[in-house]
Amino acid sequence: MPPEISVENLLNIGIALSAEKNRSRLLEMIVTEARKITNCDAGTLYLKQEEQLVFKIIQNESLNIFMGGGNEEISLPPVPLKKENVSAYVALTGQSVNIPDVYDYNGFDFSGPRQYDKITGYRTASMLVVPMENHEGEIIGVLQLINSLEEDKKTVRAFPACCQKVVESLASQAAVALTNAQLIKDIENLFNSFVEAIATAIDARTPYNANHTRRVALLARATALAVNRSGAGKWAGEFFDGERLEQLTMAGWLHDIGKIATPLSVMNKATRLEGKIDLVLLRLDYISELETAASLRRQLRLLKEGRDAEAGAEERLLKEKLAKINVIRELIGRCDNPATVIDDALERQLIEAAGLTYTDRSGKEQPYLTPGELENLCIRRGTLTGKERGIMENHVAVTARILEKIPFIKKFKDVPRFATMHHELLDGSGYPQKLAGGDIPLEGRILALADIYDALTACDRPYKKAMTCEEALRAMDFMVKEGKLDAELFEIFKEHRVWEEISG
Repeated sequence: MPPEISVENLLNIGIALSAEKNRSRLLEMIVTEARKITNCDAGTLYLKQEEQLVFKIIQNESLNIFMGGGNEEISLPPVPLKKENVSAYVALTGQSVNIPDVYDYNGFDFSGPRQYDKITGYRTASMLVVPMENHEGEIIGVLQLINSLEEDKKTVRAFPACCQKVVESLASQAAVALTNAQLIKDIENLFNSFVEAIATAIDARTPYNANHTRRVALLARATALAVNRSGAGKWAGEFFDGERLEQLTMAGWLHDIGKIATPLSVMNKATRLEGKIDLVLLRLDYISELETAASLRRQLRLLKEGRDAEAGAEERLLKEKLAKINVIRELIGRCDNPATVIDDALERQLIEAAGLTYTDRSGKEQPYLTPGELENLCIRRGTLTGKERGIMENHVAVTARILEKIPFIKKFKDVPRFATMHHELLDGSGYPQKLAGGDIPLEGRILALADIYDALTACDRPYKKAMTCEEALRAMDFMVKEGKLDAELFEIFKEHRVWEEISG
């Protein structure tokens, strides 16, 4: 072991490698620590992808070149896995190569380094290339170090054998850390993909909710980023770093997962009577036919008895009855339309129509409208009765129960709490918990804002006409004045025109 490297140093490096979850920073750390251990001037890290080595990190102290990771992107082409290239040879064989001076070595094709030296004025001399082999014996990359230096930091030397052993150990630890980091990333990607798939499936249950979940998740994310950029007002101290942003976005994707248990008859209810309108209209046709048949029989009898005047009066009475039935037909058609707001006058007309009866062919007296039909037609706004609205609103409670069963990792621990807040309003009039004011965190306010904006502007809701952006903002401004939505958050939403960031 090099005298300047202690066991404690190696242990600390190993711990740091294991603790670093950011892949880019981890790659940089591997090269930086390897260069420190060997006191070398330059280093390159390649990762094996299919049948080639891809440049990930390039560092050269003398030339002040630091590329890859969090620095400038590397545009160099990948290295084919051919044994003529020293890095490819190490990747293929798993054997380290330690060369005192590449200009005096003919075992590999060093035309690349020589050309590089010619262009830059650099002098590549000693080189140590080691495989990055993980715990499963798989070579995932190659670490190439160039120009080990004496203590004077100027004189190039060959890489000592003791340095090679240490770098091989470091490369192995690094390979394990990279594999673990990639495994964690793969698991997160799998989980995220599963969540998005479930959300998409729930939206697909009804043609009237297509892409709603996706839009809310993206709107929430874009709003949070706008908060980061605002830097003023009461939210100036709030910042959404990567993990906090991921958690909010995840809550957006899962906010409606409870709709998996909502009956389609409620979710898809496009009109007040839905499919029952045809039955009601058919009944009115039936009543018209009954009235017509009965009146014609009476008219025929009166005519036979020579009572022509009375027969004429019966004919006029029939026309009045049929006209009234047509008025009721038009009233029901109008009130079935969710665009119609049922005011007191319309409600009285509906109640009057429901109070009318007819006698069917079996002699039984029947109402023009059943109590259930009257209840649905008298819905003031929208298409849902009180009971149906309760069923719809219950999706939040179902969401909570579902998400409570998921063992979220630490960075997603608040997803269940945030996901169930998208219908909470600052004045306490929301649901399900009727939270108010300070009880609603910034994430909950953002999700409520995103959900409301999408609901107002969605063009796939059959029970209402989609609002333009300007109309939606005016409606939301009114909700701000009522104390339902966060005023400063809404100003950030408008100032940064968040909706434009997710268009298309």
